[in-house]
Amino acid sequence: MTEKLKEAFRTYPLADMDELEEDSQVNIPSQQDVEDAKDWVDFKEM
Repeated sequence: MTEKLKEAFRTYPLADMDELEEDSQVNIPSQQDVEDAKDWVDFKEM
C-alpha cells in the first residue's frame, strides 16, 4: 500500500519531506521536488 501511495503522489512535492518547520510542523520539500512538480505542470499545460 505504501508504494502505491508514493506512486500516486510522486508529483506532489510535500509528500517527501526534506525539512520540517519547527513552529508550524509543516513539511518543507526539497528544491528538486519543487522543480520536478513545476516541470510536470508545465508539461501538462502544453
